[in-house]
Amino acid sequence: MEHKMISQNKALFLLAHKIKKMRKQRSLTLEKLAYENDISKGNLSDIENCRRSPSLATLVKIANGLGCKVRDLLTF
Repeated sequence: MEHKMISQNKALFLLAHKIKKMRKQRSLTLEKLAYENDISKGNLSDIENCRRSPSLATLVKIANGLGCKVRDLLTF
């Protein structure tokens, strides 16, 4: 398996896109995902719009809310 290096900005963009895409595929609103997983709506919005990098704890909450594993969010 070949691993390509990507920049931090590119990784953040890909992560944000994946979170938003998975949330919409599951018909979850930003508010519902945030509220049900103890994440502030503003924080989740900032993550989805590349304005903030999520902490590991927040990534775990997002993954749990989306019904996936953290590695699924980080596989680009």
